[in-house]
Amino acid sequence: MFYIRGICKFNTFLFRCFGKFNYLGQNVSIHPTCDIQRRATPYVRIEDDVLISKHVWLNIPHEADPPNPEKPIIRIGRNSAVGRRCTISGVRSIEIGENVLFGPNVFVTDHSHNFEDPNLPIIEQGISEPGSVVIEAGTWLGHGCCVIAPRGREVRIGKNSVVGANAVVTKSFPENSVLVGLPARNVGKVVRGTL
Repeated sequence: MFYIRGICKFNTFLFRCFGKFNYLGQNVSIHPTCDIQRRATPYVRIEDDVLISKHVWLNIPHEADPPNPEKPIIRIGRNSAVGRRCTISGVRSIEIGENVLFGPNVFVTDHSHNFEDPNLPIIEQGISEPGSVVIEAGTWLGHGCCVIAPRGREVRIGKNSVVGANAVVTKSFPENSVLVGLPARNVGKVVRGTL
């Protein structure tokens, strides 16, 4: 365990020295198996005390505008934890609030691939108009869920919400929502202090 922590600490140190992140906070831990290309780091802002687990992919497609120091595309708030094998892919804006917990295999994106022309391979059709994703503070994203912004629109998950395993969120929901299903629907409300 201490060996792995040491490797993560060293890997984060290397990112700090050579990664050129928009911002990389204190006490951040990035596992060495993470895929964060050096080209993408100027688009990424990671606040203090963030944990990035094994095999996470932070992706900025080539269609993104040049990096803007005032508006990073992927922002991960303080004390958040991104679980194993998660993918966060942004072209315009993905904002993850403080104290957000990702389960394994979560997928978050603000864009998709175009597929309107049946005579052209999808790989040659480019991406759709990007939207934006906001996951507010205190939210828990369960195993395998997806948060996908439809063409040009914002998807906002209100603070302290729970997104169930394998749910697919394509529209906004208020705070304290409990989201399940495909497409996701709100089936309840998170209520504090009722044990």
